Amino acid sequence: MNYTVVDGDTIFLDELDPIYIHPKNTMSKKEWKKYYKTVYNFSRAYPYALFVSDVINRTDSLFNVDNYTKFQQERYLEKMKENLLADFTDIFKGLTLKQGLMMIRLIDREVGMTPYYIIKDYLGGANALFWQGVAKMFKGNLKKPFDKYGEDKELEELALLWYSGEFRRVYKSIFWSDPPEVIIPPKYLKPLP
Repeated sequence: MNYTVVDGDTIFLDELDPIYIHPKNTMSKKEWKKYYKTVYNFSRAYPYALFVSDVINRTDSLFNVDNYTKFQQERYLEKMKENLLADFTDIFKGLTLKQGLMMIRLIDREVGMTPYYIIKDYLGGANALFWQGVAKMFKGNLKKPFDKYGEDKELEELALLWYSGEFRRVYKSIFWSDPPEVIIPPKYLKPLP
């Protein structure tokens, strides 16, 4: 702990992390509960949305820089799909339905393209239709764009807090602990081959 001496008195100095305090009665108890769940689910879903965005951007760059032919792209995507499914199936099974649906929305935010069209571009129209059908069974929609001024306003605010480095503090001020650790296998933390 730092200290300073003023007129013979020792004064100890410490810096406390700021916390976020919302004005009293801005939300009902039910709204607060919903907000807490949103913050928790965001902490679990957003890192994976960022990961998917990174994989898509690196794959696009690889295809453009190395001038992959359509055949080479298909081979590469098939191998990548096998690897990702092998490594992430168990991880994604650990997400709740709400977290999975939130991740879909956040992927659109990061990539600027709805998951339906990402799947269609990379894996074909039949796969996109299949996964859209699965999403519909769980009240999701892979075609619906991210709406940062409407339905997804809270998610946008949390994403901005994430980018500013403030999300951890918000999470800690609510739950009195750090956000849960998100597991991404180490081989994906380096550039794709």
